[in-house]
Amino acid sequence: MITRSRPSLLIPALAGVLVAVVALLVVVLMTSDDDETAATTTAVSTSAPVTTTAATSSTDGTTTTAPTTSTGVTTTLPGSTDTVTNTEITGTPGPNLTDVRIGDHDGFVRIVFDLTGAGTPMYIVGYENAPFLATSGDPVPVEGAVFLAVHLSPARRFDIDTMVPTYTGDLVLEPGFDPIAQVVFIDDFEAAMQWVIGLDAQHPFTVEVLQDPLRLVVDISK
Repeated sequence: MITRSRPSLLIPALAGVLVAVVALLVVVLMTSDDDETAATTTAVSTSAPVTTTAATSSTDGTTTTAPTTSTGVTTTLPGSTDTVTNTEITGTPGPNLTDVRIGDHDGFVRIVFDLTGAGTPMYIVGYENAPFLATSGDPVPVEGAVFLAVHLSPARRFDIDTMVPTYTGDLVLEPGFDPIAQVVFIDDFEAAMQWVIGLDAQHPFTVEVLQDPLRLVVDISK
């Protein structure tokens, strides 16, 4: 005796198998998409990072070291080793020295002589040979291989009316900035002031007079 399968039981079984196959395909496709997304994300995250360095600035005469730029290019000072001279006084410059400031910058060092008044004083800035003599005739020693002398008039370290000092800083300055060995006060007899900058060799330099406050600025190339 042959027993036949009942169609009502076979159809639901086939439907269940079909649903399982479809579900498996959906899982495979979703897994494939996730793998592709992960691979793309990984590829993006491994790109080289970009580093940006913020630029900084420095004010006149501040004792700060300027940062090296990302290109490695340093400032080239437009100057020469020739003596710079101004023989005519304009306005009412000086006569009192209030400060001497030395700053280290990118490609040059700066010496600032702060004065009272406004206008343009007389000055001579140039390379000279030692010895350097005070008004008394006594030699004033200055360290260095060569010497850049700064003559400035009118300029003195005290108020002539009150005899109160207007410059109370050191008379020998050693900032520790190449190429400077020392900056030394020589004399200020009759408001004719002289400072000498001892250097390791002759370097090009520039001279500039700035206002508000009045100051003589000497920049020396490194």
